[in-house]
Amino acid sequence: MEKSNPVSNLNQEETEMLWQEKGAKDWCEDYQKEKEENEKLRKELLELKKEIEKLKEKLKKLNQRTSENSSQPPSSDGYKKKVAKNFGIKGKKRGPKYDHVGKTRNGFAWIDERVNLTIEQCPKCGASVEKQKEAIIKKNQIAELVSKPVEVKEYVREKYQCSQCDWEGYAPLPLGCREDFSYGATLSSLVGWLGYGGNLTWLKQRYLVATVFGIPLSQGSLAKMHKWFCSSLYPSYEQWWTYIQEPGVRCVDETSYRVNGVNYWMWVATSNQVCVLFLAPSRSADEVHSLLGKDFQGILSTDCWGAYNRQNAPHKQKCLAHIGRELKALETSRFSENKLFAQKVFPILEQARQYYRDYHRGELTLDALQRQRPLIEAQLQQVLDNPPPTGWASDSQLLSNRFRRYWSDWFTFLSFPEVKPDNNDAERALRPVVIHRKVSGGARSHWGGQLVAMMFSFLETMRLQGENAVEQLSFILSSSGLSPPSIDDFLPV
Repeated sequence: MEKSNPVSNLNQEETEMLWQEKGAKDWCEDYQKEKEENEKLRKELLELKKEIEKLKEKLKKLNQRTSENSSQPPSSDGYKKKVAKNFGIKGKKRGPKYDHVGKTRNGFAWIDERVNLTIEQCPKCGASVEKQKEAIIKKNQIAELVSKPVEVKEYVREKYQCSQCDWEGYAPLPLGCREDFSYGATLSSLVGWLGYGGNLTWLKQRYLVATVFGIPLSQGSLAKMHKWFCSSLYPSYEQWWTYIQEPGVRCVDETSYRVNGVNYWMWVATSNQVCVLFLAPSRSADEVHSLLGKDFQGILSTDCWGAYNRQNAPHKQKCLAHIGRELKALETSRFSENKLFAQKVFPILEQARQYYRDYHRGELTLDALQRQRPLIEAQLQQVLDNPPPTGWASDSQLLSNRFRRYWSDWFTFLSFPEVKPDNNDAERALRPVVIHRKVSGGARSHWGGQLVAMMFSFLETMRLQGENAVEQLSFILSSSGLSPPSIDDFLPV
């Protein structure tokens, strides 16, 4: 028996009313669904637009990164043709002025040999010539390499025996000479400077010694020479490290350095007289403790890397140069909030720097300088507490959060003027290491990496103390095995 359709039992008018009612209900449901979907799509589209703007901002920052608005070195900027701001108007010429009295134009401080140059016949016609007694005598001092700049000495030593205690032995070699090595301390120290101060590779060091000095130098002898550096520098290096951990202003930074293909980190701590570089396997806070000690009682100047947060120090100074470069990048941002943040914060930081410069020029007393700090901090606090109605953009908000996180560390130089507002001393000490890393590709052994740390610690310390690095290295090599000179011997009275 077939089931009857309830719709079929209705008349035509009732059937049309039923379908109209059902159609309106379905249409209303469909409309609500489409409305919800459209609203959802609008929200997704708005979020995607915001994300695209952020990505465009990041891409712009990456494409426009320079040494002025980021921490990358000037060497990565590439060549840019300099265009004069005022076309046709020449700026101040670089270099010495015309008729400038040079340092070597009037000769040197000594003369090793005087040679009188004479002529007997006229170079034009061949006739005899006579001296003009009243004429000015010309003198030219010329510095030149001699044909054999290195002399080879042979020390002949006979064996002796004591008539009373039966001692037997030979006369000791002069200072700077070793029993098991054929190269003296002065020559070795010059080769050491060429390798680290001059960034010459081992191959070029051997080539220069062989061609200019006329002395053959094998790779094995060069390696032995570098081990001599390592053992001789270590006692002084330990003294410098002890000095760095004493109270004082210390600028600290780090950079990567590869040892036999493995990434290590080269840490640096500088003072006004001593610099110590430290090769470590990580970039963690434990390495900062190793470098400065866990209970450091000085003033620590660093960037905002998180490893420095765990280091104990009575006072800290964050680098204004780093934050200044990031503010510089905000000036060309796509977001007006970023530009506004930079426009408000830049003058505050520059005013603090100006107070610091005025003090060191003698135009501001210490008490007046210290009174400026709360005023400067109040100005910065007002900017951070009063964002625009739409809020700060993501980049400016990150900087705002950073200012708050390290609030007590930005203007320490106004309370303690011996502290600099930036961390440039540490970066300057690391720059030769970075150049050496690019030239050499890193060290091939762990002792080689330690030697790099000690050699650049030595070179930077000599630069800070105004000493001749080659002479001092020769002195250290000559006194190898003896007690190292005290740091007080180098410090000015």
